[in-house]
Amino acid sequence: MENHQSSPWSRRLVAFGLVWGILALIVTTVAELTPRSLTLLISILVSGLYTLSLYVTRHSWLPPLAGRPLRNATLLGIVNAAMVETVFLVLERVLGAEGVAAHPNLLIDLLITMPWYVLMVRTFVQVQNRRRFSQATVLLLGAVYETGADGVVGQVAGTIFGKSQLLNPGYWVLLALFAFRQFIPVYSSMVLPPAWLIGTVPPSPQLSRAAWRDALRPLIWLIPFIIYVLALIVLLGLAS
Repeated sequence: MENHQSSPWSRRLVAFGLVWGILALIVTTVAELTPRSLTLLISILVSGLYTLSLYVTRHSWLPPLAGRPLRNATLLGIVNAAMVETVFLVLERVLGAEGVAAHPNLLIDLLITMPWYVLMVRTFVQVQNRRRFSQATVLLLGAVYETGADGVVGQVAGTIFGKSQLLNPGYWVLLALFAFRQFIPVYSSMVLPPAWLIGTVPPSPQLSRAAWRDALRPLIWLIPFIIYVLALIVLLGLAS
């Protein structure tokens, strides 16, 4: 696979972030054991283990998909996004939690979330095809993308129900210290396996823009996604 090698510093940063985030999640779950906290813990761990299983089995699924790497990388990321969303919802139901998934109905949940996943994955694949970010960087970018989708859009949507934390400084502190690290395994299967697939072919020519601007391009879709989510919430409220 043709990817830039992760530097020792970036690998240690990601590894420390994962350990820090998961340990913090375990401690908070044990300290305040609720169906919701347990659902989050297990869902995040399952998401990370799913990505690990794809890594272990990559020699079996990577060659068949390498014939159309960009198309299949996009489809793979989208399918994995639907898989992760389903895992969160199923565990929420099994453990009797509320408010973990976007909606308790799977079809509506996917209707709410999949437009973002499709646009995010498609744009990431285009960027990764040019930039070939290292695996550590790809994992961090996945966490950045979820910070935008869940940390920002989710809170904007929450304003309709009076549950937004956007103006609460403590929310942003906790997001930076803990939640960002926990986002790494959640989005890992949406960005890392597509990056492996893209790495089987030569890169496209790079653009003149800075690499960090290219890396953040998927976040542009948060603007129409916010409008879409708010409109959908209103329509669902009118229909209920």
